[in-house]
Amino acid sequence: MNILKTYFLWFIIYSLIGWIYETILCSIGQRKFVNRGFLNGPYCPIYGFGAIIDIIFLGKLNNTALIFSLGALLACILEYFTSWALEKLFHARWWDYSYMRFNFKGRICLLGAIVFGTLSAILIRIVHPVVLSYTYRIPESTLNILSLALFIIFLFDTVYTIAKLSKFEEKLREFSYHMNNLINGDNGYKKLIREKIKDMDIYEEVSFIHNNILKMLNFQEKRILKAFPKLRSLRYNAALQKIRELINKAENSK
Repeated sequence: MNILKTYFLWFIIYSLIGWIYETILCSIGQRKFVNRGFLNGPYCPIYGFGAIIDIIFLGKLNNTALIFSLGALLACILEYFTSWALEKLFHARWWDYSYMRFNFKGRICLLGAIVFGTLSAILIRIVHPVVLSYTYRIPESTLNILSLALFIIFLFDTVYTIAKLSKFEEKLREFSYHMNNLINGDNGYKKLIREKIKDMDIYEEVSFIHNNILKMLNFQEKRILKAFPKLRSLRYNAALQKIRELINKAENSK
């Protein structure tokens, strides 16, 4: 049982390291702090899972070149599956490497494989032996409390995030409906709007609808749009990009 708790602790440690890496990378790219990651807490689970997979399958290897090669392969498999699973769950692409050379269906790319192969070698040869030596010194009672507390926090964060994002596509569909009717000049739609806001001109109507759409978005949905600038909806991408534009405009006007 203790080995499971230890593995979970490693999972959290490497998820945290992955979050730091991703946050620094994205914050530099966007020139502002970005809380990178699917969940709210300071951890990126895909890095935690990747590290655990490396430890299990590559932990006893001594050949650095072999660790690099297999690490790159395992990371690509994990990244591809994660991209596919998120797409099926939320009907969206969270990242897309289509613009990069040597990519496969936009889900994985050669550069990513090289980076994660390198990180796998660093993990197995340098980082994990240090983490291993420290975690094995943790008393059993402390390990029990720590692992349980972290599991509860992680589980709550996961359930909360999925619950908050469950209606996101529905909101995109509604916003897409409003956009199409305004752009295409649906007279019945405009008449309905004018009955509700009689004294507004068309520009005020658009602003009114936009502001109300933004109010419909919860904190989690807005954070995800900031954390994943390349997020693309498979069904309502025009609406998603317009919402992103409105969020940026609202932030810049503050």
